[in-house]
Formats: sequence, C-alpha cells, structure tokens
Amino acid sequence: MTSAVFGPEWFERMRHPSAHSLPRNKVPFDRKTFVEEVKAAVQDTDQHHDAGFVWEYKRRRDFASSVIAAYESFTDEQKLEMLLALALDLGSQDMSLLVRSLPSLLRAHLVFQVLAAALGFNPPTDLDTYKHVKHGLVPVPEHFCILLGSVPNGYAFLLGVRSDLSMCLKKYHRILPNHEVRALTYFDILLRDLFATQSGVHFRSIDLTPENAETIAVVLQKERVHVMRSWADLRQRLDGPNRRCYGMFHSNLSHQPLVFLETYVTKELCSNIESILNPAQSQIEVPLTNPTHAIFYSISNTHHGLRGLNLASHLLFLTITRISKQYPSIHTFATLSPVPTFKQWFVYQITMNPIKQNHQLSWFTAENLQVLTEVFGVNALAASKWLRKQLDTNEWRSKPHAELFEELAKDVLTRLALNYILFEREPIPVGEDDGPSSHRIVDPVANFHLQNGAQVERLNFAADLSPRGLEQSYGLMINYKYTIKSVDVTSMSYKRNSTVALSPCLLSILWPQPNPIFEAIQAPKAPPILVLAKQFAKGDVILTRGRNPHAIYFLCKGRVQVASAPMCTLEQGSMFGHQEIQNREPVRYTIRALSRCHVLFVRQADMMLLQQSTMNARL
Repeated sequence: MTSAVFGPEWFERMRHPSAHSLPRNKVPFDRKTFVEEVKAAVQDTDQHHDAGFVWEYKRRRDFASSVIAAYESFTDEQKLEMLLALALDLGSQDMSLLVRSLPSLLRAHLVFQVLAAALGFNPPTDLDTYKHVKHGLVPVPEHFCILLGSVPNGYAFLLGVRSDLSMCLKKYHRILPNHEVRALTYFDILLRDLFATQSGVHFRSIDLTPENAETIAVVLQKERVHVMRSWADLRQRLDGPNRRCYGMFHSNLSHQPLVFLETYVTKELCSNIESILNPAQSQIEVPLTNPTHAIFYSISNTHHGLRGLNLASHLLFLTITRISKQYPSIHTFATLSPVPTFKQWFVYQITMNPIKQNHQLSWFTAENLQVLTEVFGVNALAASKWLRKQLDTNEWRSKPHAELFEELAKDVLTRLALNYILFEREPIPVGEDDGPSSHRIVDPVANFHLQNGAQVERLNFAADLSPRGLEQSYGLMINYKYTIKSVDVTSMSYKRNSTVALSPCLLSILWPQPNPIFEAIQAPKAPPILVLAKQFAKGDVILTRGRNPHAIYFLCKGRVQVASAPMCTLEQGSMFGHQEIQNREPVRYTIRALSRCHVLFVRQADMMLLQQSTMNARL
C-alpha cells in the first residue's frame, strides 16, 4: 500500500523540495501606527459595549491575519522594527500604567478596595474591577501573541517570529543599545513561556502510511542528527523491524511534528551507529520477541522557535512509557549520541594554548608517550599536534602500525572526551537558566541528556565514521543511560549543583590506581550507587569545618588546601571526607580548591548503603 504513494522518486522530491518563491513586493511598515493598532486590537472590549461582540471579534482576527500576511514580505530591518515595537514600545507596561488605564470610577474603587483590605475589611468583590485588573496585568505583547495564535497559521507564525528574534539578536546585538537588547531578550522569554503554557500538544507514533505523507516529509527534511540518505534508509527507520518513531504535535500543526525521536529496540547496548542505520545486508533482520534495550539514536527539533522548551524531554519520557508497556522485557533505556563540539574543543586546546605543554602532556599516560617515542618517533612535546594531524588527515589506517595507533588514539581521545563531558563548563545565557547553577556542560547534547537526569554510561571510539561524525568528534559517540528510579535525583543534582552522574565502569579512566571503594561499587552484586563528578574553581570551598559530611571526595585533577594546623596540600589522586563519614563526625578541616579541580564523589547515603551491602555479603 505504501509503495503506491512512497518510493525513491517521492524521496528525492521531498528531500530537495523545489523552492518556487514568488517575487515579493516590499510592504511599508510604520512603527508608531503599528503600536497604536496593536493597542486597539487588544484593549478590553468590555469597555466598549456599543460595538457588537461579533464585529469586534472579527476586527481583531482580521488585523492579526493582516499582520501575518504582511510579515512574509518584511525585510530583516522591518522585522527588527516590529519586534522592537512589541518588546520595547508595548512591553514597558507597569502597575502605574495599569492603574492610569482604568476609568476614573474603577480606579477610585480599586484604591478603595486596597485600603479596605489593608484595614482588615473584606468588601464585596467588584467583578468589573477584577476583570479590568486581570486584563491589565497581562503584558500587551502577550495579549497580542495570544490573538495571533488564535488565527489560522498563527501558531506556526509565532514560531517563526521567535526564530527571527533569535536571528535579529545575533545579527544586530552589536549595534543595538543595551536597553533594546534587554527588551528583545525579555520578549524572547515571554514567547518561550507562552509556548510552554500552550495546550493542544499531543504525542503519537509516526508510521509509514499514506495518511502520514506530509508528516514523513517533515521528518525527512528536518532530521538533524543522521541525515536520511535514501528511500531505503527512511523506510528502515520508520517501518523497519525493531524500530519506532514518535513525535509531539500541536493541534494547529497536526501534520508537522514539533519534535520527533527515532528508537531502536535490541538486546545489547549499541556502540556503533552503522549497526542501527545499516544492518548487515547478509542478515535478515526479524522482529525481536523479548528485547532488553531501547536505544534512542536521533532526536530532532523541527522549529528553532521552540528552543529552550522541554518538548524533547517530554517526548523522551513519553516514549519510555510507551515502550515499557509495549516491551515489558526492556530494562535499559539509553542513547547513542554524538559529541558535536568535541573536535572543536580539542583543536582549540592545541591551537590557542600552544605554550601550555604541561597541560597537553597530561593528555598522555606514560605508556602512551613510550609508544609515541619508540614506535612513531614522536617527541613528547609535539605529541598533541602530531596526534591531531594524523586524525585530521585520516591516513593512519593505511600506514604501518595502524593497530597500535588506533589503540593509542582510542585511549587518549576516550580519556579526553570523558573529561570534556564531565568537567568543561560554560556560563548559562540570560533567560535559559533552569536552576540555581550558573554553569552548564559545554556540549549541547550532553547538556540536554544530563538535564533530563541521564548518566554518562559509555564512550564509544570509532562509532560514527561518517564525514559528519569525523568532523564533529573524530567518530566518538556516547551512551547516556536513563535509570527511571534515579532520574529525578540526577537531574536536580545537575541543575542545582552542576554535578554529572557517570557509570562505575568509567571510573578506571579517571582513577587508574586501585581503590577499595571503587572496587566495591563495581562488584557484580553491588547495589546501584551514584558516582558524581563536579568541577570546582580556584578558591571554591569543597568542605566546611564543623558541618556534617555529605560525601567522600576523590581528587582526579588539581590541588586543594586543608586548613589544618599546620596547613597542608592534597594533590591529584587524594581522597578526603571518608574519615568523617566512617566515624560519623563533623568535618574536621575546611578544604578549599587551590586550582581548578576535577572531583568525583559518592554521597553519604550511598556510602552507607554500600557498607551495608558489603557487610551482608561477608555474612
């Protein structure tokens, strides 16, 4: 049935849609006139009983539709003028303007009610006053956006406006006055919050059927992670065995997913994207009866105007719920995710910090340097630049000692990528903060999954050897694992304290020396213990004297000062906090970071659970 509608020709036509854009005549735009028209469109109609309700309703909607039609022909400068009119001219409403906007009698009655409430009286509520106050408390731009969203194509138009707002901020932020940039930023937050409170969003699967032709075309064109290369590729992802695709839709855009997620059910934690996208042709893939793993390998947002919302997170957990019911045998939900900014960071560390030889030498273990010197004849001081050159040219596969180089590159890049994901932070931009923490992980994919409560489960070398995968991360990919019982804890820990949860199997990369606590955590019958990673800046207090201990700390990198008598310093490889937890006593000495520190820690509650488990095992 599907072959009659879909096929290779349809795929090519939808993949490269013809762009027949009609010539647009420039539409004049007067900012002052627009402001007055918006005010007239959103004013409280209850004050104008002489106008019929139907006529007033039609007037508003006609004006909103005319704005949408005219906006299509606006230049970037005109779009900026309209956005400034909404954000600045109409956005500076405060309580004094609200009170002055009320008719004199209503204003007097409002003052009377406020005074009566202050004196302890409770006069009868005036419904007219209540309606006017409630209407006035909503900003005029929000009233207008709600009006725009109520007309045909209004929701899609508002998404486009927010996307254009982002474009204008990037294009003009250097030449606009600060107060205009702030106004546009707050208007962006207003739009984001407006989308977040909109109803009409629903979840459903995306199947390869003729009725879904428009939806599938959007999926084909908006796939952000792994571009669909052929008709067979698309059919495999949407209709192949053990594969599912789900999306979030809005009632006003019923055929266009706002965000969609591609899923693969299997019996193992996938480590290579080709095993999902291009299974071996010699093996006929059959539906699994009792899969144990669900792998989320691609999630794409179709509208830039939805940035900053949690629709993708909502879709992820709805998908987990749906798959859990469909496949009760599945016990592991994980991703196979790219690391899109790793190579950029790696190159920056080499090109922008050429004199920090000690920093770059720390990337290599003694065994790595020995191989570089004895096998490849590379000086230790030039190791990082040589490694980058080999990886960029990608000619090492055809040269002697290719296996040794692959082992070396895997060891170095895996260690670097793990440190990058766990410890590299950036300030959170204004309007995007989701918690008290002022910093977030640099990599956007990692930040998304860590905010949702995932833990870093495994790093996979040579997992994506496509040109894009090599360009982004030298082929590295990461499995982020979602453990439903602990996602709330790990999510809040990341948002509040910028701490990252990681799998115990990764501890040997960060802490190569033997440690009895880590060995107990990695024991086969050990209870699930959260190991968390955090970066402390120079001068940060890690432990405060006299307070109850809350974790055992493992110093992976940096130096800390112990405020004992006399003062002492702990170096990389040290552990602290364990004596206080073991003896159940307050912290003895304040410990402060002397440099940027990379720290692993295990919470006190988990340590008590681990100790109890160890004692039971001995019995």
